[in-house]
Amino acid sequence: MRKCAFPVLLILVLIMTLSLVFLIPSGAVTEEAEYLYDEWLMESEDDEEAYGAKYKPVAVIASAVFSDILPSSGIDPLPVELGVPGNTPVAENYTENGYRDDSIIVEMEQRRMYDSDVYIAYIKVATPSQLRTAIAGNKLSSERSNTARAIAGNYNAIVAINGDYYGKLATGYINRMGAEGRQKPSKTMDLLWIDELGDFHIIQNGQAGQKEAYKEFTAEHELVNGFAFGPGLVVDGEKVEVREDTWDHAIYKEPRAGIGQLDTLTYVLVVVNGREETTAGATIEEFADIMYQLGCKQAYNLDGGNSATLVFNGQVFNQKAADERDVQDIIYFATAVDGE
Repeated sequence: MRKCAFPVLLILVLIMTLSLVFLIPSGAVTEEAEYLYDEWLMESEDDEEAYGAKYKPVAVIASAVFSDILPSSGIDPLPVELGVPGNTPVAENYTENGYRDDSIIVEMEQRRMYDSDVYIAYIKVATPSQLRTAIAGNKLSSERSNTARAIAGNYNAIVAINGDYYGKLATGYINRMGAEGRQKPSKTMDLLWIDELGDFHIIQNGQAGQKEAYKEFTAEHELVNGFAFGPGLVVDGEKVEVREDTWDHAIYKEPRAGIGQLDTLTYVLVVVNGREETTAGATIEEFADIMYQLGCKQAYNLDGGNSATLVFNGQVFNQKAADERDVQDIIYFATAVDGE
């Protein structure tokens, strides 16, 4: 009986979700749709073995957030230059859980997944230049650090997440806003490269493979931002199986931070709180599953532990018991509209 009802419920969810694009203002999800989604998610968890992880219910519902199509024409890109902040956001455009203008949509959300608190930012931008990075110092060789919240404030970030703390590692192709830093392949670390179109490319570990990948990549693209931490969590729409002997603390529940690409100029930032009685954190396998459920085509693990910080509107969105740790860098999104 249950197996007969499940596909019917799935069809209802999909019909209702598609209707949202035409009937509901962007960013809104009806209570009925949310209730139906929650019911279907519980069914899908029970019947996962029977039906497999074929559908991504969270991604289906979340797509309603971006029912507006942002225009790229008429929006001037921001300068792609290290140390240059984004435009100043308009205070009146913030809501409790979002921000919107002609160049950017941000929707914030908190969920309970794997018995832990998961904090999510969905972002859609009009130009690739609005996906930006910033460092605590004034040049890539600087060892200076600061809180993610402070760095975000200095650069007019609407929403931001900590980066990879690149100074702690000795390998990786490190670029920030087109500025070239360390250029060294890694035997063990997966890499994330973001090109001039704002598209993600995850390069898995192995020195020879990364050298060849870099040669092929730079023949076709500009490396705007490059990170070395990982591992890759979702690659080309497929959830990655992480080898436990390759990645430290992969099997332990820890605070996690990650970034994913959902679609063209559409992204997600995710932090899982951990090391607390009510929220233990996630293993790397669990974190990969979270990013996969959110609909990521590409997803990458960033510096975790107490570094894992999601900032929105100048405040730490993932409220946590531990004091905010200083970090070396952030990834952030800014408005391209000149509000002044």
